[in-house]
Amino acid sequence: MRDYTTEAEALFARFAQRHGLSYDVDLDAPVEVLWTFPSQQRLAHRVTLAFQNNELNFGVGAFWSHHFPFEKVAKEFEAVVDAWVIGEARVTPISPWTEALQVRSGGGWTTVYRASQLLPSLRRRATLANVSGIPESLP
Repeated sequence: MRDYTTEAEALFARFAQRHGLSYDVDLDAPVEVLWTFPSQQRLAHRVTLAFQNNELNFGVGAFWSHHFPFEKVAKEFEAVVDAWVIGEARVTPISPWTEALQVRSGGGWTTVYRASQLLPSLRRRATLANVSGIPESLP
């Protein structure tokens, strides 16, 4: 299997530059790439982007998603994280056991990832979104 670490780092760097975001790189992480974007002017919540075992990960709050294989999902993943920053994505409960990462599409929301757990959630049951997102024109 090909190693996409360099490409993942480039994707994260483009994302940070495009939105003017500060970030921390964890060089000691147990994964190939781990970047944390703290809450800041354009982010209402801390966001984590990671790359491991040919998969891209997006984390916000207690939500964590796995997108793979890299070579097939990188473009869509980049669009999803861009949508998060501009307020066009959200994490919302869809059952007591499942949360969905959704992107605004037309007049509604399209689910791009579902995260389930074995026990009903005792944590936040509200929708999580980047309310600090500032709409902008993306390339």
